Formats: sequence, C-alpha cells, structure tokens
Amino acid sequence: MWSKLDDSLIDHPKVFEAGDAIGRNGPAIVIGLYAIGLMYANKQLTDGVLPTAVVKRFRHVEDPISAAGALVKARLWERVKGGYKVHDFHDHNPSAAAIQQKRKVDRERKAKGGRNHNGGHA
Repeated sequence: MWSKLDDSLIDHPKVFEAGDAIGRNGPAIVIGLYAIGLMYANKQLTDGVLPTAVVKRFRHVEDPISAAGALVKARLWERVKGGYKVHDFHDHNPSAAAIQQKRKVDRERKAKGGRNHNGGHA
C-alpha cells in the first residue's frame, strides 16, 4: 500500500501553526508525525483512525501525544473516541472497503491464471 503526501504540505500554514506549538524543529516534527499517521492508517486500513495507544508508540518523535495535540489544534488531525483521525483522510485516500474489494478482485483474477474477462492475460 502507498501513502500519498501533497507537496503543498512543506509550506502549508497548518504545518507552521502546529510547528509553532511544538517549538524547536516543530514543522519537521509535524510533517514527520503526519506522514507516520498516514502510513499507519493506510497499512492497517483504519480509514484514517489512529488509536491513542498506537500514537503513543510512534517513537519517531520525542513526545508523540503532545505533538498529536498540536496537529489537532492546527486541524491536521481530529480527536475521535479512542484516538485521532487524519483530517479529510478520504479526500485523498481510498477507503478500507475499496482497498479490500480491489484486493479481492486481484486475488480472483490471479486465481484464474491472470486472464481477463476476454480470455487474454491481464
């Protein structure tokens, strides 16, 4: 699975807002934690949800819960029951259901020897 990052993230006002709340190296920490959250959500098919227990284990930053609070304050993440959610996740990422359906179709195609519906190879 791939995670996409919008290249406008490098100078997005929300990154600097959250970065200012963190302090030293704040924007880099924000971009790093945001990317880690996206990668986790896509790998685990969580539809953008990041459980608090998981965020606590994001050892990529010194204090992930404090950093997560800065992302929430800047509206990059949202607080949800039991954790966080990447803001507007489905605007840029497929749903878990769509990924699972695509994987199912791919498995079925491969099980049939890789042939498409016209009898040719896919």
